[in-house]
Amino acid sequence: MPLRIQHQDLWCTLTLDHPPRNELDRELLDAIIAALDRLVTADAPPLLLCAEGKHFSAGYRIDEIPETIFHRDPEVRAADPFEQVMHRLVHYPSPVVAAIGGDAYGGAVELLACTDLRVAADQVRFGVPPVRLGLVYSHTGLRRLLRGFGSSLARELLLTGKAVTAERARQAGFLNRLVPADQLLPAAEELLASLADSPPEALRGTRRVLMLLEEAETLSDAALDEIAELRHASRLGEEFRAAQEAFLNRRGPPECG
Repeated sequence: MPLRIQHQDLWCTLTLDHPPRNELDRELLDAIIAALDRLVTADAPPLLLCAEGKHFSAGYRIDEIPETIFHRDPEVRAADPFEQVMHRLVHYPSPVVAAIGGDAYGGAVELLACTDLRVAADQVRFGVPPVRLGLVYSHTGLRRLLRGFGSSLARELLLTGKAVTAERARQAGFLNRLVPADQLLPAAEELLASLADSPPEALRGTRRVLMLLEEAETLSDAALDEIAELRHASRLGEEFRAAQEAFLNRRGPPECG
């Protein structure tokens, strides 16, 4: 199975275990959706999200980036498994803590931005390279990255497509803790244990209000239509086809998406 689920006394651990790079393919996304749906019906314990291997997740394979998340129709986009995972994380009742022991790229960085508290090993890197592939990222994802990294570093990530260090991510406020790799899980578990000191309903209510404030849609219909057209055109455009071919033919299996 690409996802391991372990129930502890105070929280539940979800571990991405989809070697070699925990890529966000349909199998892994469906497994996350199913796990979150089951947990919501089982009292929705706080979550610890972590991963096995060198990468937390390398995002999509470049040859498997779906057209549906670039579709003009918002209902088609919302039905895509990736967007369904983001939706479920955002609306999960209890707090979610991420323990990041490996690099994260593309959609995996947005996935992390949907969590509440983030602890990372000090050697990891974060990259969001769609612009280098000729693609325009979603406005919902961009908003989450702007919130998480702040305008300056988010713009650097998105406009250059180059990865940044965990230290820069911590300085920007994306990370709550930065620790040596051997202290990663203890640091994340310490955060989870501290959450247990608060009454559960107050904790859930506070998370819900925070997410409602952060996820509120303020763009006009015209602006949303313009964004949808830009993204749809980028996915079908020559720049993406050329970049995709270059990655696949010259660089071997891509590590980010």
